[in-house]
Amino acid sequence: MKNKNIKIKISTKKEESHKKQKIQKNTSKIIKKINFFYKIITDTIIAAERYKTNDILSASELNLCIQNLENIYSELKNIENSLQGTNHNAKQIITKLQTINDDISLIFKTFGTSKIEYILTVCYGNDFIDRITPSLDKNKFDIIMKYVQPINYKIIQWKNKPKNKNISNKIIKNKIIEDFMIVDMGENIDCYDLCRTTNNFFTKVFGIKIVFQNEQTKNTIIINGVVTELLISCLNNNFIDERLETCLVNKPKDEEFNTDIFNKFINHLTIKELLIYNDKELYNRFVGYNNQAALIHQKSISQVIKEFINNSLFQQRKTLIILLLQAGNNECQYLAYLLYDLLSNEQNGNIDTFEQTILFDSFPWEIKKSFRLAMKNTIKYTKHLSQFDNSKIPIEQQICLMKASETIKEKAMIKLKEVKAKSEDSGSKARQYLEGLLKIPFGIYKTEFILKITSENSALINEIISKLKSFNIHINFNMKDFYTNIEITDILNQITNKIFNDIDDKNLNNCIKYFTSGKKDKLISNICLINSIIKRLCIKTKKLCHSGKKNEYMKLSIKNLLKDCKNNDKFMKELLTFNNSNIIDKNAIINNIKIINEKKGKLLTKIQDINTTLNGAIYGHNNAKRQLERVIGQWITGKQSGYCFGFEGPPGVGKTSLAKYGLSQCLKDKDGVARPFAFIALGGSSNGSTLSGHNYTYVGSTWGRIVDILMEKKCMNPIIFIDELDKVSRTEHGKEIIGILTHLIDSTQNENFQDKYFNGIDLDVSKILFVFSYNDVSVIDKILLDRIHRVKFDYLTINDKINIVHKYLLPEMYKNMGMDNIISFSDDNIKFIIDSYTNEAGVRKLKEIIFEIISEINLNLLKETTDINAFPIQITNTEIEKCHLKERHKIVKKIIHNTPQIGVINGLWANSLGVGGIIPIQCSYYPATNLLDLKLTGMQGDVMKESMNVAKTLAWNLTDKKTKNTFLKNNDKTKNSGLHIHCPEGAVPKDGPSAGTAITSAIFSLINNKKIKNDIAITGEINLQGCVTEIGGLELKILGGLKAGIKTFIFPESNLKDYTKFLEKFPDIDLSNIVFHPVKNITEVFKLIFV
Repeated sequence: MKNKNIKIKISTKKEESHKKQKIQKNTSKIIKKINFFYKIITDTIIAAERYKTNDILSASELNLCIQNLENIYSELKNIENSLQGTNHNAKQIITKLQTINDDISLIFKTFGTSKIEYILTVCYGNDFIDRITPSLDKNKFDIIMKYVQPINYKIIQWKNKPKNKNISNKIIKNKIIEDFMIVDMGENIDCYDLCRTTNNFFTKVFGIKIVFQNEQTKNTIIINGVVTELLISCLNNNFIDERLETCLVNKPKDEEFNTDIFNKFINHLTIKELLIYNDKELYNRFVGYNNQAALIHQKSISQVIKEFINNSLFQQRKTLIILLLQAGNNECQYLAYLLYDLLSNEQNGNIDTFEQTILFDSFPWEIKKSFRLAMKNTIKYTKHLSQFDNSKIPIEQQICLMKASETIKEKAMIKLKEVKAKSEDSGSKARQYLEGLLKIPFGIYKTEFILKITSENSALINEIISKLKSFNIHINFNMKDFYTNIEITDILNQITNKIFNDIDDKNLNNCIKYFTSGKKDKLISNICLINSIIKRLCIKTKKLCHSGKKNEYMKLSIKNLLKDCKNNDKFMKELLTFNNSNIIDKNAIINNIKIINEKKGKLLTKIQDINTTLNGAIYGHNNAKRQLERVIGQWITGKQSGYCFGFEGPPGVGKTSLAKYGLSQCLKDKDGVARPFAFIALGGSSNGSTLSGHNYTYVGSTWGRIVDILMEKKCMNPIIFIDELDKVSRTEHGKEIIGILTHLIDSTQNENFQDKYFNGIDLDVSKILFVFSYNDVSVIDKILLDRIHRVKFDYLTINDKINIVHKYLLPEMYKNMGMDNIISFSDDNIKFIIDSYTNEAGVRKLKEIIFEIISEINLNLLKETTDINAFPIQITNTEIEKCHLKERHKIVKKIIHNTPQIGVINGLWANSLGVGGIIPIQCSYYPATNLLDLKLTGMQGDVMKESMNVAKTLAWNLTDKKTKNTFLKNNDKTKNSGLHIHCPEGAVPKDGPSAGTAITSAIFSLINNKKIKNDIAITGEINLQGCVTEIGGLELKILGGLKAGIKTFIFPESNLKDYTKFLEKFPDIDLSNIVFHPVKNITEVFKLIFV
């Protein structure tokens, strides 16, 4: 019986132990679950507070949420306390915890929580996340779990119909999507935009909808959350990196995707956008932004403001982002800041409103940076426009601060007294005078960086020379105010190659003297110092000994060691620091040399940039560009005095463009701002008051254009371009203008130019760069012309025009019309247009005609009236003539007459517009009372009429006696001895002496009854001795003659240089059948021209 009882007792202990372990295990699980719920409660309260701040939850919703969580917390506490006792029912507790779990899930469903993990665990259990993770993109899943905070969720049961997984990508992420569509088509962790289905600004901006499919429970949980946005460039996540990379690599080839705007768009992308949208959707989003920006540009500012104010805050945010993405467009930046500023408080504009604060806080980091830059640029631009309010400075102080002479300041003070003495109305004239005077920038000159380099280098050279001389270093050059680049290079080479060695020797001697002077204690101290430096710098040499050594030995040891180590820069530098007063700072000289070389390098780059700028302004005209470079070179190396250019040449060849886009752009300061450029058109000037103002006493008087330019450009040395100088009338008013211009550019007078309005006020205009433009130099006043540096612009050759069309005109027209790669012009097309429809030295008419052709093609394409097989459209000359320019008449070229005739010869002409050709000179008899009486027709000028009389006398004198007698006998019978000389066309004025030789030949032909070859042309002035003298425009005359069919050219021998230039300039022209004859005398001509 005893044994039996013992067996029963052992069995009971095992059961109790097993039961106890089971209870402990259950208790541990329960405690773990309770702690998990505690953490959820804490995090959910924090999240709910944050949602309340962002208006996702209302105050009442927050109270209800916290109350429910508080009740759950109390229940959990009770359960936790019940676990302290030994008699607790685990099943009941687990049931209670399940009820709490359900309550928490309801709270999550309405009020959200801080982590998606909590929702998935509470709704689907601990193993759900582990179960779905293997099939997901781990990096994307990590982003969602870390940076998305759920605000609510919804569980939808699946229907019997299975999901169609093949069409999941067809859902458009930014449209309004019904939840049943997501259930049917969505995949795990698919993301959708919440902005279309919510009214709250915060959830519109950051809201996201995430899908989780549960295969076991056959339902879908859709979690709505908000994304915590971080700087994506600082996120170490492969999903983000890969998305950004693929967006850049797979971008479309359209031009708009190769801009800074697209790069900025990619940089501004947020975590939310990368989670929701694929690459194609992002590209469409970018195109949409660009289209909206274009629409904004098309609207007036008032319309944009009105629409912006009426929009919702979310739409306002989108508008600002679109504007701020337009990289490099200052107008968009200014507009963005203006619109943002409209949201400010009218009572206190210095404090941001609530709307402004949440708007700015919602921007991605890149947009915030752009917005700060926009604010900075707008403020800078506003300050630039307003500058400084001079009214804050008393006028007396403004007058005292003027950089003008005392005389001018005294006159200003007199006007100030007049202003103060009179009333507001009666003193307005004196006030205008005073305000104008204060605006004149006396003593202020623009000095560009490039113009200061050489003078700054010269100052540094003098500083080096002065330093060297102070230490008795022998140099082979003397100080002067200015050094050329070659001199600077030579000096630096001498310093580097020779003087540096002298400096080293000088410093070494000073060191030896310093360290070997003094008594024994001093020498020992110096040796210890030298040894410590040797040890610290790890110099491989024997240390100096001093123990038991005599002074002479120690001095010699120091001297020898210093000589041995003189090439060790670190060692010598340390020693020299102990003897500052007696050393030459070689490093300071080296630094100066380095600065000089850097400046020389910048100067070389700037000079190369000048050439590039001039070449970019216009095509060709190398001689004109070279002369501009010479003047800029003079300013770089010498005084920056004023200058006066005269751009002389036919219209349309680029005179204005070279001044405006070439010369002024060559002179830029460190900020890239060009020398101020002003334009004066003399064509509309009626009198000199336009330039020099009216007298102060006149009613409504004001200062002239010259002073106005100085005020406007805020400096005394702008570039002033004066156009159409040759169009000034020859009336008294015109003479007045010419007199003013002469005074302006005369270097002996222009330091004291006076505007009539500011009578007695000397203005120094001697530093201004004047550029005149004119076509015909012969009509310009000779006194004025003598003061102008003439820069001749040649007419443009056909090759020049073809290059200009391809490089400048066509790209500009294609861009303006949106016709890039649509139309193609061949060289033959352009040559056909030039030959058939233009007769000019420049390209103005050519530009007009090409524009007409492109416009016509564009119109036909819009109407779809043209069949196009391929692009670009290849234009033919037939199409140009028959279709595009059918309303225009082709130019009728004057050609040679068909057969040799008596009294008819081809003269040659050229004009100031860069055009030349042939002019038939026709002679015939007519009845006249006086022998060889002249009748001249064809609008001949005075000079040409004089040539006719000279030619008549010479031709008669060269005729032999027999022919003269015969002529006189016939005259007695017929009285038909008058000479009628006609030069067609009759409506075109003609003048000049260069037809003298041709006229003589024609008259001689008529009197002597000799036929003149029809394919010959003559140019050259004639005198009574029969000498053929020099003429101008030979190049143009030859080109015009070739077009007319001339085979033989006769010209003065004194023009051989011009003939050589012609051959060099036109090596491609076929002259194999063309004959040129330089002649000295008319007798040589007679040997060549008659049949």
